[in-house]
Amino acid sequence: MKNKRVLLFVTIVSLLVSCRDRAQVGMIKSDNFSTGKAGEMILAIDTVYWTPAAMAEIRSVLHTPQPAINQIEPMFDIIQCSNSDYTASFMRHRNVVQFDYNGQYSGNSFEVARNPIANQQVLVRIRGNSCDSMLSLFNKNREEILKVLYDNDLARLQNAHRKLNNVVLEKKIKEKFGIMMTVPDGYFVGREEEDFLWLCFRTPKNDRFVMIYKSPYYELGKDNIVAERNRITKAYIQGAVQGAYPVVADLKGYPLESVVKIRRHSGVELRGLWASVRDKMGGPFYSYTMAAPDKSYCITVDGFVYAPQENKRDYLREVEAIVKSIQ
Repeated sequence: MKNKRVLLFVTIVSLLVSCRDRAQVGMIKSDNFSTGKAGEMILAIDTVYWTPAAMAEIRSVLHTPQPAINQIEPMFDIIQCSNSDYTASFMRHRNVVQFDYNGQYSGNSFEVARNPIANQQVLVRIRGNSCDSMLSLFNKNREEILKVLYDNDLARLQNAHRKLNNVVLEKKIKEKFGIMMTVPDGYFVGREEEDFLWLCFRTPKNDRFVMIYKSPYYELGKDNIVAERNRITKAYIQGAVQGAYPVVADLKGYPLESVVKIRRHSGVELRGLWASVRDKMGGPFYSYTMAAPDKSYCITVDGFVYAPQENKRDYLREVEAIVKSIQ
């Protein structure tokens, strides 16, 4: 009887250790992930300093419109609380900007803390001895603040995609194009050609698409990338009506172009709008084009959205997160 009790005790301990080990992946505890909805952030600032002037100044940054979508949507939805209420679930939120005022502080400071309370969390903390000095520091670092919050939002999506990924599609992409990507479950092949793959996610209200294509080498630049995209979509993507197909919308200043490095890849990203020839469909897109090291070909991964009656920011971020999962 005694031996049975000892055996039972050892078994329970082993199970507990096993559960603890499974809860850690790459030193990240899976039971300590941050909270919060897509595009949401906490703004911790004491109400006495949340004046109309300060509110307008802070919102002018955090409510910067999501770039290159065909309606105005803020980059972040703000939940404001005082520092005294900044406890419990607020402290575990994925994206936090905190204004920490104390008249006794000898100076002002700006810091970005990663995973201070929970995993996949970014805390932007601004300390100061006056409201004006904190606002000045906030504005001075506005670009970095937006970038770290935005990148963290994409990282949340990519983590969710990895948990429910489509292994079959990922294998097909690897074999066909020599790149690895994370594709969430629900996407399916809409069309496949020798150097082209069109992935679709359809619902009654909206559609999300990711297309991957290989082209003969060309100099990477906005005009060349747009011309090749239009050639590909005209050839392979049939619109909702006969003879319709999507093209990059010809709008002044768009698409936006940036040179970006994603892991080991260097390439050019475009953010813009697409429209349909012979139809009224359209929406936003995000694309990333890179050249082979020996300049023998180019590969483009392009995500675009059709959601005529809905906000598009979160859908666009979903496809951007897929595109940026390239390895």
